[in-house]
Amino acid sequence: MRAPGDARPDARPDMGRYPWYVLGILTLAQTCHGIDRAVIGLVLAPVGREFALSDGQLGILAGFAYGIFFALAALPFGIAVDSWNRRNLMAAALTLWSGATALCGLATGFWTLVIGRAAVGTAEAGGSPTGMSLLSDYFGEDRRATAIGIWYLSSGIGLAIAFLVGGAIVQSAGWRWAFVAAGVPGLLLAPILLLTVREPRRGGLDGPAKPQHSERGGLIQRIALLAARPGLLYCIGAIVLIAAGIYGMSTWLTTFLIRVHAMPIGRAGMIIAIAYGGLGSLGGFLAGWVIDAINRRRGGFDPARTALFGAIIPLLTAITGIGTMLVHDLQPMLVLLMACGFLSASYNGPIYAVIVTIAGPRLRGLAVSMVQLGANLIGVGAGTYLIGAVSDYVGGNEGIAWGIGIAMLFTFAGGLMLLMASRAIRRAAVQDVA
Repeated sequence: MRAPGDARPDARPDMGRYPWYVLGILTLAQTCHGIDRAVIGLVLAPVGREFALSDGQLGILAGFAYGIFFALAALPFGIAVDSWNRRNLMAAALTLWSGATALCGLATGFWTLVIGRAAVGTAEAGGSPTGMSLLSDYFGEDRRATAIGIWYLSSGIGLAIAFLVGGAIVQSAGWRWAFVAAGVPGLLLAPILLLTVREPRRGGLDGPAKPQHSERGGLIQRIALLAARPGLLYCIGAIVLIAAGIYGMSTWLTTFLIRVHAMPIGRAGMIIAIAYGGLGSLGGFLAGWVIDAINRRRGGFDPARTALFGAIIPLLTAITGIGTMLVHDLQPMLVLLMACGFLSASYNGPIYAVIVTIAGPRLRGLAVSMVQLGANLIGVGAGTYLIGAVSDYVGGNEGIAWGIGIAMLFTFAGGLMLLMASRAIRRAAVQDVA
């Protein structure tokens, strides 16, 4: 009996222009993901005023309400991605998270917004593992980091759209309409994705290696198999730590600029859109392109080299992010913020290319879901709440800067963990040769 995802795959991967079309559609879907995820950071200030919420409550709304339910759905989605039709899963998830985002505009208080954010988190748990698994079967190892880097441009583009367009909507029509506007594009894109994207053959670009029998075993057996692969757990742990700082900072940055630098919400949104949307997207593309070029020049994809390259990025991101919080003069602060934004998404292409390549075609969905589970529950959930809690504890306008600065230390630790991943992968490769 065939698994649903194996039944009649009707796309031959890496053929002509079609993979690039699929990349474009998936990038648009992930852009909707970015918009729906980022809009909460834009509206924290007006929501807090309307419902009289503390920074700790806003941290729960932006972090745990989303992250816990994302985490609960992550592993079930990962199992489904490795077994079912991924095109159908992506279309369904896109419809659900977009609809839930639009319905957040009807919230009547803290708990109704929590329910809405929980629904968004549950559905968005399917986005990354599904998209990355599809891309890995449309692009071979020599172009995979570039494709994933382009796909992750969408996070920055989505954030830019959320803060530019959403900022204007908040100022002119209120925060409720910002949620409605954020949800509509995904509802329009879902049927296009369903009708035009084809399901590729799994592992068609990964060489002659045959999947192990245990890759079709139970969940615990598959997780154990992933854990045994050199460096993979280090990569997963690193992304969890990196997310705590980067996502926490991007979520609270509007509040920081309003409180500490007395910016109007429209200008703050424009600055964040430029830093994380424009420069962040450029950095994400360049990092994937550069490491693919380096690997091609040096004989092919090398996961140890790629992890080492990826490790440098969060170290620099943390340094520039902490500097942004420490500098009080506006112009130097903006320079550091732009540098931090440029670097913020650059690790995605290299490190996810390492993860999906090491995991193999039958375990990619589960591996990415493990990353997303940890990154959203611990990284996004705890990191975002930590910033709000520290802000409440320290008090005053500077409290938010202290919270973000502390969270960025986790990003620095993630860079160190990627160095450990590179070393573990290299050591295992040497032992295999010996």
